[in-house]
Amino acid sequence: MVKNIYFFYLFLLNALINLVNYVPRILIHDRYNGAVLSVIISIPVGLLLLYLFAKMIGSFPQQGLPEIINSGLPRWFGKLLLLLLGCIWFMSSVITLVGFVDITIRYISPDVSPFVVLAGFLIVVGVSARLDSESILYGLEIVLYMTVPLIIYMVWRVFNSPYFEWDAVRQIFTYLWTMPRYQTVAGATFIFTGYINMVIFNRVFKKVRIRHIWLFFIVGLFTLVVSMFAPIGFLGAEGSGNPVYPAFSTVDSLRIRYFIIDRMIYVFYVVYMCLSLMNSIIHWHVSKELIMGAFQLSTSSPSGKRMRKERRIEWGILGVFSALVYACTVFADQFIMDSLAVTFLNIRFAGEFAVLGLMFYFLRKRRRRV
Repeated sequence: MVKNIYFFYLFLLNALINLVNYVPRILIHDRYNGAVLSVIISIPVGLLLLYLFAKMIGSFPQQGLPEIINSGLPRWFGKLLLLLLGCIWFMSSVITLVGFVDITIRYISPDVSPFVVLAGFLIVVGVSARLDSESILYGLEIVLYMTVPLIIYMVWRVFNSPYFEWDAVRQIFTYLWTMPRYQTVAGATFIFTGYINMVIFNRVFKKVRIRHIWLFFIVGLFTLVVSMFAPIGFLGAEGSGNPVYPAFSTVDSLRIRYFIIDRMIYVFYVVYMCLSLMNSIIHWHVSKELIMGAFQLSTSSPSGKRMRKERRIEWGILGVFSALVYACTVFADQFIMDSLAVTFLNIRFAGEFAVLGLMFYFLRKRRRRV
């Protein structure tokens, strides 16, 4: 069993990865159309969803969503629901992996084939996603300890730079009371969505307890402010809307003086490569377990030994995942991936309320039995 701090680690990883992913682009795209108010709205909404889910999943200690659903819903409906949830969560990893391959080609190695880069990523993610949930959480802890101090340092360098224009930030605040769009709120609340991974990782928690909710508030606010206003302050209120990846364009403007690496972007890239791969490993692991749970399969026998049948199915699922990511890299251009990201964020936001409703139903059902 693992400690409750690992719940915070799952939240923190998802929050940090969205300093780079499509969330900053969505917020900056709507900077004149309610993005500031979206940030303000998303914080209490995201914290409320996180808190309610943690309280309800904590009532089912050492159980994942497959076990909860299979014990409380008709088999055909539970199977369909788990397959749907597994596919939706897998789409998040597709967006992350394909986006980071594009970042690698744009900023680091334009002469290298994207499929070579993707092959390396898929091998790491596919093999690591087969580890047990507890080992993945320990790996996540190590990655965060290595990367968080570097992220804090880079954020300090951005906001402490003499080239940071606070007037551009003030200009955006003049649109504070512009009503936001649904997709902007959905994008902003994605910062808090790391708690959804508990649908599988709850198996290794004795009982989830939320403590120091103010820490979740600070991290969420910090992430949203940095992801939106760092590019605006560096690139300008108007110019920040032009780059495909605002965070990388911002960091690419910084130098590290008195250091062996002259450009900040190389450090930034390594940090976010580690976070992106860790994020994809977790999403593949969760998606794989949800899909296997739909067929009431387990990757280990009661004695702890891998069963051959389940192992083949597990490799088959990961093979399909790899093929889908490869197909998206081949056939989907930047505009298709942008549309896919917005669609995913919109569906995910509504899906979180559906999952909460489902958990509430199971909780009421269990209490009636007692």
